[in-house]
Amino acid sequence: MNDHRWSVASLRLRELLEVLWDRLDRQAFMETESAMITVALEAETPHGLLRLGRDADGLRHLLVPIDPGDQVEDDLRSAGVQLTTRTLSSDDELPVRYADIACRRHDLAGTFTGLVADLTGLIAANPDRAPSLIVRTLHAWRLLLGGTSSKWTLPRLAGLFAELVVLEDLLEVQPRSVRAWLGPLGCPQDFRGAHHAIEVKGTVAAEDRIVHIHGADQLEAPENGTLALVWLRITESTAPGARSIPEILDACREKTHDLGALDTRLAALGLPEGDEGPMSRTRFLPTEHRWYEVAGDFPRIVPQSFVRGAVPAGVHSVEYQVDLDAVSHLTEREVVLERLGADL
Repeated sequence: MNDHRWSVASLRLRELLEVLWDRLDRQAFMETESAMITVALEAETPHGLLRLGRDADGLRHLLVPIDPGDQVEDDLRSAGVQLTTRTLSSDDELPVRYADIACRRHDLAGTFTGLVADLTGLIAANPDRAPSLIVRTLHAWRLLLGGTSSKWTLPRLAGLFAELVVLEDLLEVQPRSVRAWLGPLGCPQDFRGAHHAIEVKGTVAAEDRIVHIHGADQLEAPENGTLALVWLRITESTAPGARSIPEILDACREKTHDLGALDTRLAALGLPEGDEGPMSRTRFLPTEHRWYEVAGDFPRIVPQSFVRGAVPAGVHSVEYQVDLDAVSHLTEREVVLERLGADL
């Protein structure tokens, strides 16, 4: 199944949504008395344009215009996302009834962006079915949005540090490379251009070179393009050269020409706020780098591994491990960086 064009479009939509919500956040400082501020999207139902919203508590909303007679039941079961209806009007417009999908937790803002992108795409393709699409999509995302927030454990911090090491390298080649860092916005690979992609794996394990692969599309190269796998062993250290995540982020900020895009991705990750805590205290040192070309007989499971070129219906996730000690597809770091840098 070749969904590459749709995947790229979906990822660009997620990025646009984050930019628009950031704009609403800044607008809120100028309109302190507004209970809800909104911005229109270029997607509509027969009753008007979809709108993004930000309420007085800084929480995100998707507002879908519906007919006054549409039966949309309130759904308040989840602590993560809730569905209600509301009517909004402005000085120059008639009142409009909306299905209001609200993210009730700040730490799920990035995940909510994914839901909104999916739902916006579905409604744009089927505008007459908006109410049923809302219910169906919420059901599909219910467990994810209702779950507990992910903790920033040492392995997870090290994984982010590994991505930032590669981002810093890419920014040396192309200052606009931050826009290729699409992992935080839901892309199967951490970095992706029009034709080339990079997946980054970091480990704190002292031995072995085992990588965990999440999904049948994570090691699937872009259509008519290439995919590289970067593996780093990350060690917690106080030695010279070791850096914390805030320190390597500062280095990336100095090298990029697009601070807004970087901040969008950090917001989607839901990084802890403040300068105190494990993220600031923990310092990492990359002690081993390996760059692989994912091609030919590189061991992997992709949609083409299955009959009809797609994961079988009813299979909801594919998780597996690859032992890199059994792989001989090493490539040059500079080749991978230059390739993706030229792809932007």
